Parts: sequence; C-alpha cells; structure tokens
Amino acid sequence: MDNAQLKREMLKFFKSVREELDKVAAELTEDQKKERGSLDKWSVSDIFTHLVFWQEHFNKQLEAAQKGENVPNAGDYYLLLNDGVFIRNADNSFEEMSKKEIESFKKSIELFEAIDADDLNDPEKYEYLQKRPILDRALGTYGWHTVDHISNFYVSNGQLDKSVKLQESYAEKMKRFPSWKANAVYNLACFYSTHGIKEKALENLKIAFKERPELIDWSKEDPDMEPMRGEKTFQALVEG
Repeated sequence: MDNAQLKREMLKFFKSVREELDKVAAELTEDQKKERGSLDKWSVSDIFTHLVFWQEHFNKQLEAAQKGENVPNAGDYYLLLNDGVFIRNADNSFEEMSKKEIESFKKSIELFEAIDADDLNDPEKYEYLQKRPILDRALGTYGWHTVDHISNFYVSNGQLDKSVKLQESYAEKMKRFPSWKANAVYNLACFYSTHGIKEKALENLKIAFKERPELIDWSKEDPDMEPMRGEKTFQALVEG
C-alpha cells in the first residue's frame, strides 16, 4: 500500500469510527442523555466531552507544528488532565458536547486532507512526535481511543456481546495499517483479558508478540493483563 492509498484508507477509517459515534447517539434514551457521571463512572456526555478535548488537543498540536510554533503537550499527567476536563464540563449537556465533537472531528479531517500523503507517513516530519509518523498518532487518537470508549460504554450498559463485535471489527480494520498491526492485536488481547475471555486473549498475545517482541516486557507490567497473571499458559508465553 503506497502513501496515497494509506491516506485514503485512513480517512475512510476515521469516518467509519465517526459513524459508530453516530450510532451510539441515535440509540440513546433521554435518560441516558441527561445522566450525570462521576470520576469513577463517566456518562455518555462525559465520554463525548473527553473525546472533544483530545481531538482538539491533537488539532492544536498539529497546527502549531505546521506553523513552526511551540507544540502544547499533555505530558505524563494526562490522567489528572482527564479528571480536570470532567470537572470543568460536568454540567454540559449531551447535545452540546455531541455538537462540539462533530465540529472538532470535522476540523481534524480538514487538517488530514491538507497533509501531503508522503508527510503523513514520514517519522521525521514532525519533531514533537519523536520519530513517530502523524499517521500512527492519528490512528491512536481517532481510531483505537474512540472505539475503546464506545466499547466501554456498551459494556457499562450490559452489552458485552456488542462490545466484543465492535472490538473485533475495528482490530481487523486497524491491522491493515502496518504501524498499528501489532498494537491492534495486542489491544484486542487486553480487551479479552479484562473481560475474562482468556483463551482469545492468549491467541492474540501470541500474534502480537511475534509482530513486536518488545510487547512481551510491557505485558508483564500492563494492568490489563492482571487477570492473566495466574494462568500458566500466560506465564510460559511471557517467560519464553
């Protein structure tokens, strides 16, 4: 797949994720729209607020980098940042945050469409990404991150089967992008692990480790793998 095709596939992929958000919004009850969340359990309005913040943050970083300006970074305190975003926006309505999410996503697509296809996959193009292509970062922000929150929303509403189908479908889509193939498989393994689907977790870990052996060390510390730690098959897999 050349860079021009990668760009087309990326834009198509992001629009499909946006359609998943539209499905969530369309199926909400009035009570769900009005629900107030907490720091421990976000409402659907909180999820949209969170997505707005990180999409706008991505846009600001990219625009600053393109202008040669200082790039704003979230640093390692992103969890505290997420809590702050929740607190500041706790009283915003679902309708308001849904509208803002659509606007921030539209802005993102405009920025992506304006990027040269070769620059999109160039690890040296944007210094703030530390030798990571903007394509890789974008797939994380607009692909996996959004899908993961939609998936968590389904689980919290007793729709595990729907969440599983979503995770599996989008893992397959993300595997088409070379820089995300191993991550997509590993993240799916994490999902299976946290929901007690251990056999499938192991199957996907084997594939991910083969693609990116450095994930083995990460899995030993990854909290998503905690349900697997007592499994002899997991222990044998990570210890070689």
